[in-house]
Amino acid sequence: IKARYVLAFMGFLGMFNVYSLRTNLSVAIVAMVNSSGESDVNSSNVCPDRGQTSSDTANTNGIFDWNSAEQGLVLGCYFYGYIVSNVPGAWLARRYGIRLVLGIAMLLSSIITLFTPLAARSSFALFVALRIILGFFQGVSFPTMQGAWGLWAPPMERSALISAHIAGSSFGTCVTLPVAGGVKRRTPWLSMLTSLPLLAILTGHFASNWGNYTLLTMLPSYMSSILKFDLSTSGFLSSVPYILQFLFTLVGGYITDVIRKRALTSTIVIRKVNTTLGLAIPAAFIVLAGYIGCDVAAAVAFFSISVAFNALTVPGCKANTVDIAPKYGGIIYGMSNTLANIPGFLAPQVVGLILLDGNSVTQWQTVFWISAAIYLTGAIVYLLFGSGEEQSWAAGDI
Repeated sequence: IKARYVLAFMGFLGMFNVYSLRTNLSVAIVAMVNSSGESDVNSSNVCPDRGQTSSDTANTNGIFDWNSAEQGLVLGCYFYGYIVSNVPGAWLARRYGIRLVLGIAMLLSSIITLFTPLAARSSFALFVALRIILGFFQGVSFPTMQGAWGLWAPPMERSALISAHIAGSSFGTCVTLPVAGGVKRRTPWLSMLTSLPLLAILTGHFASNWGNYTLLTMLPSYMSSILKFDLSTSGFLSSVPYILQFLFTLVGGYITDVIRKRALTSTIVIRKVNTTLGLAIPAAFIVLAGYIGCDVAAAVAFFSISVAFNALTVPGCKANTVDIAPKYGGIIYGMSNTLANIPGFLAPQVVGLILLDGNSVTQWQTVFWISAAIYLTGAIVYLLFGSGEEQSWAAGDI
């Protein structure tokens, strides 16, 4: 790859960063400033409502009480520093090299931006000062790159190469503005993490996955080493539990919605019934499977029941995330699924430690009892604290 194309790409990334750091405040300030106290403009002088919610038009969560003049200063002060450093920046780049000057400028710009939130909370004057300094360091970017093309760009490629690196500024803007716009909808993390209904979901999901991953990863070993079950010649039989799990997942979800549509019971009752069946029945049958001796057919039947009924946690606690917080259903499920997949690596290691001194029936019974205890803990916690009502911290339009 020719050096000038690498330079164009690096310049593109540089301008991307410059404009990302420059424009992020333009949208973020909407979330930063508490606008609840601002007087409404007479309705005859404004555009008609386009479906915005009150949270879109007046932000009451902002922590800064800046008036319009102060907001204007915050948004414009960047350019006080920016206009000062253009010519000196070009001269420094010519004297000390483009890479050194632009590299230091971008590094210091990034560091300043990292400290900007802290400065805003500490002092309005300090915040403004940092934005001016940010503009000062970034003022060197465009003249520095332009000077580089005077040395590196062939005459017939100058337009394309200059356009390529400057395009980074537009790209930085189009990426930063929508990303910064997401800040306006503040996620109530503390309220989430202290919500008992949410913690009940997390516990139920974790318990469901612990037992499921224990059987998914270790069941073939148990059937082979303890029951002397030939998995290579009886592959279909070993897959029966997961065929049933597939069916229970689909049928369970369908029946749950039929019950809810007909108002036969409340949402939380059906969620708790599903979760209890999905955790208590697997707990019972996974323990029983450890005490049936060498009866392969009974073992497959008991494990199949355990795995199949575990699927009912899907229309149970796992679906409950969108009941308690429709607006944050994806975030909550992401949190829940993160925690619930810890058993994916933890459960096999715990089983491995239990079996370290030997591969006996007694040790496997211990494995199954641990899974049953976790199953039942999840069921009890969800029964006590589960809720089907939208939580106060999640209220509002989606």
